[in-house]
Amino acid sequence: MNSSRTARRRHRRVVNAGRWLAATTSLALGFGALAQQTSSPGGRAPAASAAGTSPAPDAASKDAAGGIATLDRVEITAGKRRQNQRDIAGTVSVQSGAALEARGAADAEDVFRAVPGVQFNKGGADASLLSIRGVGTNTTSENVIFGQTPTGIYIEDVPFTDPYVYISTPDVAPFDLERVEVLRGPQGALYGASSLGGAVRYLFNKPDVNATEFSLLGSVNSVSQGGTGYATYAMANLPLKQGVAALRLVANKRKDPGYIDNLGTGRKDANVVNAEGMRLLLAFKPSTDFDLTALYMRQRSRQDDGSAISPDPSRLEISTPTASTVDSVFDLTSLQANLNLGSLRLTSITGYQTKRRDQDADFTRYQVPDFSMSTDYGPYPGVTSAINVERRHSNTVSQEFRLAPQQAGAVNWLAGLSHQRVSFYRTQQNIWPGTNDPANAPNDVVWDTLRTGTATENAVFGDVDVKATVKLNIGIGARYFQTQVKFVRSQPATLFGGAANTPLETSESGTTPKLSARYQFTPQTSVYALASRGYRFGGINTRQSLPYRSDSLWNYETGLRLAPAAGVTLDVSVFYLDWKDVQISTADSAGFIVISNVEKAKSTGLEAALSWRPSGTLSLTASAAYTRAITDSPFRAATGKIVPVGSNLPGTARLQASAEATLAFDGPAGTAGRFSTLLSYVGERTPEIGSARVLPAYTTLDMRLSFQLGSWQLSAFAQNLADKRGLSSSTSATYSYIAGGYTDYFPIRPRTLGLALRYDL
Repeated sequence: MNSSRTARRRHRRVVNAGRWLAATTSLALGFGALAQQTSSPGGRAPAASAAGTSPAPDAASKDAAGGIATLDRVEITAGKRRQNQRDIAGTVSVQSGAALEARGAADAEDVFRAVPGVQFNKGGADASLLSIRGVGTNTTSENVIFGQTPTGIYIEDVPFTDPYVYISTPDVAPFDLERVEVLRGPQGALYGASSLGGAVRYLFNKPDVNATEFSLLGSVNSVSQGGTGYATYAMANLPLKQGVAALRLVANKRKDPGYIDNLGTGRKDANVVNAEGMRLLLAFKPSTDFDLTALYMRQRSRQDDGSAISPDPSRLEISTPTASTVDSVFDLTSLQANLNLGSLRLTSITGYQTKRRDQDADFTRYQVPDFSMSTDYGPYPGVTSAINVERRHSNTVSQEFRLAPQQAGAVNWLAGLSHQRVSFYRTQQNIWPGTNDPANAPNDVVWDTLRTGTATENAVFGDVDVKATVKLNIGIGARYFQTQVKFVRSQPATLFGGAANTPLETSESGTTPKLSARYQFTPQTSVYALASRGYRFGGINTRQSLPYRSDSLWNYETGLRLAPAAGVTLDVSVFYLDWKDVQISTADSAGFIVISNVEKAKSTGLEAALSWRPSGTLSLTASAAYTRAITDSPFRAATGKIVPVGSNLPGTARLQASAEATLAFDGPAGTAGRFSTLLSYVGERTPEIGSARVLPAYTTLDMRLSFQLGSWQLSAFAQNLADKRGLSSSTSATYSYIAGGYTDYFPIRPRTLGLALRYDL
């Protein structure tokens, strides 16, 4: 990356980005001028959030007529400083924890259902993948052995995404969340590696140093053609010293009922998931110039059997002789300190986390008898099953310092330093019970490998926003980074390979700039233009020790924001993503995952979000996203197959849409009633690059009815009311040893009915 040729290419991209920014700003100003002519005159309309979004708790007030939040100002910290959501040159979707709870969201599958441009690709426990604006190369974590996923995930600004060996994706319960922010488009300038297509930020409710609070929520549910489940949540906020210190404790325990039968093991509703977690937050505010917040969080998810169905995607069943189990746990600790230094504020965020994922997967379908009876590896006629045993662990230390003015002015800036170091461990054993070959397969282990190493990222970053005129804001930011991956692959002599102990290392450096402009025609009308770049860790394939480069992506985007009438907002954005050196995972003829760099890919699209509050008791929102993500150069897969130009990138629907309505009303016996419904549509998707298989479109309908009396609230809910058999993702095995191959499909959750009871003090 430091060659003169690469430097010249980077310089041309920055220059082109500046030219594009000037051109699209002029175009956006023209659209804005036209929109200004159609905007209603008068005072500023209330600033409502985008479809499916809600404000941070301090931005909402209860309407006396019906209890629907009045959206006055949605403040977020996506830019690492407090800003109005509609003042940002870019697209950020915000969902408050209160809104998610009111909708009945229980897990990540519910959280991202109404966010435009975000595709939720379901996997096992703590192993689902997110792609934003078509930036994704895998639809299931089953194919992510190593390499970094393209969506950055942050918990209280502590990076969670694994830089090299994939371990898990957090499934954070929405209970007592402050909000979830989804930043669409690359966020390389402020957030670093992994935020190639965008970033997701989980922010918790902080301890209140002045009030004692308590909440308890319990629910039961039943799944169509499946079992029953439950969930319990509790929160206690305890001031330790009035106005100075407080403790906030949150605990949860959840059982997700199974609905997939394993014909091989004879167990019905086998894919039960048990999840429990807790978080402890301590706030300390000894003075107006210093505050400190400490967080400890632990979450554990255990899955009794896999989430896949096969071979018939219309039947909720699979047949394997052994269960595929998962035991996933992570602990996260963070300490954030803010210190006022005159007119400046210094922020320090220290994070430490450990992850563990123990996974046993049934490999019988593609190894017995195809591999076990082959002349290359066998024959072993006594083998009737195959089990893949994986243990993935990591320890991560992160540190960020940033400095910024305390008060907003004509020039707002931010500067920072960040460091992240991950120590990882992954062992994999392939076991064929009954091999009885101590020379080539001791203890029936036919494949054994261990990878231990570190992945490090160091960076310096900055961002400046200048109020050039009363109506025009210009922004510029950049991040300089250095990344390094070092590990040792240890492999004893087994049936699938000889003894090896191989050290591997790769390192890269570069810069990710960001340029933006925003013009405020009136309080009701504004336009913006943005050019930003993101990147992802490079690395080394453990198969044949082949390196792969970091990939990078330029995002060119322009948007229009309108508030044409009181209670109405409309946001529209169009984007073009130019993706270079795309990291694509494919399997070779022996089933090993290999990451290769595709020269070019692109994604173009349009996103729109409408919010309308026609009365104090009724709220309506709608959103839609059109995304076309394709390869822009031919690609040779690990099997040698040529994937042509124009092939769809995996897991992205051309069209996504959602519509949500909430009605507040006077219920019986003096209760306050609330009814909400959410309709979601996901279009056709290609599950794997170069595959002719297409996952069909599906539509889901959720409804919820609640009645509140004093501190008590009773709710009844239905999710996927029509019991649609939608498929979230799929993966296939078509290795050379298998005549027909097989395909696993990951279904969405069937119709779920339930009741919930909540108490707040």
